[in-house]
Amino acid sequence: MRRSPSRLWPLQAGGWLAFAGAMSLGRVGEFALPVIALVEWPFALLGFMTTFGLHQVYRRLQPASDLSARMLLSIALASWVGGMLWTAAFHTYLHNVAIQLIPIVSPGSAIPFRRGPLLDNTVYNTLTLLAWSTLYVGLIYREALFEQQARALRATAEARNAQLQMLAYQLNPHFLFNTLNSLRAMIDEDRDRARLMVTELSRFLHYALVERPLHLARLSEEVDALRGYLAIETVRFEERLVVQMNVQPDASHCLVPAFLLNPLVENALKHGIPATGGAPLRVLIDAQVTPDGMLSIVVENTGTLNTADDRTLQARAGGALLATGGGLGLRNVRSRLDQLFADRHSFTIEQRAEHVRVTVEIPATTAPPDRAVADYAASASAAPYGAFPDATPRRSLD
Repeated sequence: MRRSPSRLWPLQAGGWLAFAGAMSLGRVGEFALPVIALVEWPFALLGFMTTFGLHQVYRRLQPASDLSARMLLSIALASWVGGMLWTAAFHTYLHNVAIQLIPIVSPGSAIPFRRGPLLDNTVYNTLTLLAWSTLYVGLIYREALFEQQARALRATAEARNAQLQMLAYQLNPHFLFNTLNSLRAMIDEDRDRARLMVTELSRFLHYALVERPLHLARLSEEVDALRGYLAIETVRFEERLVVQMNVQPDASHCLVPAFLLNPLVENALKHGIPATGGAPLRVLIDAQVTPDGMLSIVVENTGTLNTADDRTLQARAGGALLATGGGLGLRNVRSRLDQLFADRHSFTIEQRAEHVRVTVEIPATTAPPDRAVADYAASASAAPYGAFPDATPRRSLD
């Protein structure tokens, strides 16, 4: 918590100069200008020095952390004591210094004050200091509130980044183990194809472990990495796998969660079933930007949903089935989508005839052209769900 407002002294100097100017203007026409300068400007200077003392007192009291009745009473008491000291110092100056200087700087001018009680005008000065104290406490309370909010936002962002990092690291061994199992089975069958798989695996892991951004990546980069993964699986499946990829140009520039496509495609290859009649396993990957500003990514494969493993399967209109469960890869995708987009995304798994379709919809957003994706993602994660501030609200798939 701040112990004093930021830029206190520029505000002090400007405020008290304005106070001195206002007091002087009120005396114009009543007394000579030199007399006004000898009276009103020292008066403001003494007020400034008094508030410096109050500043030291409030730094120790820290009223921003405790605005109780006791603290308010302490502020009022400090203002009253400050008002008495200000009044006493000003009276001392007037009757010992100013009264000697006025005849020198302005001969013949009337003395603009008279001798009176030592603490005359104490109420006026106390109210002035009370107003200053109110502004002072308001400033430090405001800054303390902003700092508390900033700490809360930083804590939220750090927690979300830690969660995203954990999910990202969780994917690497998951895909690596699956690919190594495929490679192990291929070594005894065809060493040439096994060597080709090792080459493709090296390229794939270079992106997955080295080049892949932590949070966001362009869809085109994810597609390039996916082609490396599919090259490995194509060697293993041979003619039993047919992959069709349809990524629209405007969709390829959009930002997506890093490693979004691989869990979806890996799930399709793992659980997909070839069509009847000896046809190969078919996988369709489609990405396009919808008219309402959403990036729609579809991964569809031949096969059926395993209802025994998904207790959350529900009936949908039109004869389709909707599943909200899934294995590690799909749960990972859901968690990252929730972390990055909150309720501004959709994720569905549908059974349509002899095909299973996974659809992801997120706001279609591209990184500013003058900034790298990594920099954009880092700045976007500093505020909750800040990566896509102009996102279109979630759209229903019904």
